[in-house]
Amino acid sequence: MVFMSKVVKTLVADFSLLSSLKSLMRLMVRGSYVTGRTFGIFYWRYLHGPLRLFLIQLVAINVTLVILAFDACRHIWQHLLKVRPPSVARFTPAH
Repeated sequence: MVFMSKVVKTLVADFSLLSSLKSLMRLMVRGSYVTGRTFGIFYWRYLHGPLRLFLIQLVAINVTLVILAFDACRHIWQHLLKVRPPSVARFTPAH
């Protein structure tokens, strides 16, 4: 009889826990759907055009900066001796 009462208590606890989790999941799914739908409507109505233009301009600026950085590195490498004198001249003692 003691064993049966423990089994019943365990089953009741498990059933209540599972029903609580089921209700929580239902609320989360419904809430996330409504939130996503609302944000999607807001995005397509107000943010899609400006954000698209902003991202296109950001990519264009990044491409331009990469090209300029590459040219600067190539110029510095080609004119290395003009930028930095040889290190031997720096360490010779002055007479």
